[in-house]
Amino acid sequence: MLLLNIVTDEKLLTSQIIKIVLLCLVGLGIVFNLINIIRTKTTVRRLINAVLLLALSVFAFFVFKEYRLESSLLNNAKYVEGITLGYCDVTGLGEGIEYEYQVDGKVYKGCNTYHPIPKDSIIVPGGRYMVRYSEHYIEKGRMDFTIQAP
Repeated sequence: MLLLNIVTDEKLLTSQIIKIVLLCLVGLGIVFNLINIIRTKTTVRRLINAVLLLALSVFAFFVFKEYRLESSLLNNAKYVEGITLGYCDVTGLGEGIEYEYQVDGKVYKGCNTYHPIPKDSIIVPGGRYMVRYSEHYIEKGRMDFTIQAP
């Protein structure tokens, strides 16, 4: 997703709104293709609509999965201390910072972007910042580089 590794409430809420609009548009596409499959008499046209329907359904699945994750981070957030490890690549978003955090004795690792925070203001490695996570998606925590750990 476009706004995959964000943490603040405002950004999570904005991302949720974007995903709702996107899901509505994809839902309309699914309904449109279903109607076309039923109404169309040619096999080739039905096949094209079926492929489009399948592609839209798969896309909707992944968007909804991200929607649930971000909803959980927005509504059921918990914070734990995390430590920066080094730099990593956040697919499609550029460079990020790798970190680890521990919940109930289990260590989790993550990588997320630091934008709009300036790179040189973040301590890497060994920086201590708070990680936002949800009990439903403990392994999907996101480090908030604006909140230093005590």
